[in-house]
Amino acid sequence: MKKWMLIPAVAGVLAIGGVALAEDSVPSVAKQAEKMISLQEAKQVATEKVKGGIVTEIELDRDDGRYHFDVDLKDGKYEYDLEVDAVTGEIIKFEKESDKNHKQVKSDKLLTKEEAIAIAKKRASGTVKEIELDEDDGRKEYDIEMRDGEFKYEIELDAVTGEFLEFEKERYQSTKKEVKVQPQNQVKVQTEKVAASTLKVVEPTTEKKAVKLVDDKQSNKKTMLTKEQVIAIAKQHASGVVTDFELDDNVYEIEMEDGDIEYELDIDAFTGAILSFERDDD
Repeated sequence: MKKWMLIPAVAGVLAIGGVALAEDSVPSVAKQAEKMISLQEAKQVATEKVKGGIVTEIELDRDDGRYHFDVDLKDGKYEYDLEVDAVTGEIIKFEKESDKNHKQVKSDKLLTKEEAIAIAKKRASGTVKEIELDEDDGRKEYDIEMRDGEFKYEIELDAVTGEFLEFEKERYQSTKKEVKVQPQNQVKVQTEKVAASTLKVVEPTTEKKAVKLVDDKQSNKKTMLTKEQVIAIAKQHASGVVTDFELDDNVYEIEMEDGDIEYELDIDAFTGAILSFERDDD
């Protein structure tokens, strides 16, 4: 059974622009939300990177105050894990892992470390920081770590065939290095400056918009979406026939079926934001 879900990244969420975000910092969150790409755009970025890949899971997450989409894909031979910046659409992390269920080709001849490094450098640049011959479930493999001025790479190669079993590329968080050299009484100030630098300066008029979003949320409670409107929203993300439809605590719970595929969605009764999405393939 295949299952993929979209869920809010944090508890206590506020729907802004169709994306579920935390209420604990509405002005700063709203500034980011105005620039965020949509779920569909994040999926498009991922599928353009992984040709022929099928998205199995996607969710919005936050790391060090920066929002990104975690996207998992499969293409029948490999599994992929991508992080897409929720504002710029840039891929900030890429991981590719082989299906290790198939057995390794039997051979007494293993690749040398030099040969393994040469293969790794076809996909990654920079300096080799570590290389180790390891064994996993009877399979001989090279674990290689490389770094350049911008990215860190972690690679697993089949030690017999040279096949890439796992490939991970992640951008450095270089700003953290600056904080370490500061005196202790300056660390907090420097950290705040670094965090602020990741966001564009917003004019006061935008802050008013953030306040208006909260007011709009309160005013929206006066008008609940109709059943037809909610089903129309659901059908933008799922296909088939509606088999169950309930309203519970201002949330519409919808179940749909399309052949062997089943969907379950939770939709905010006032904003129309998708609070959770689950798909089961029998």
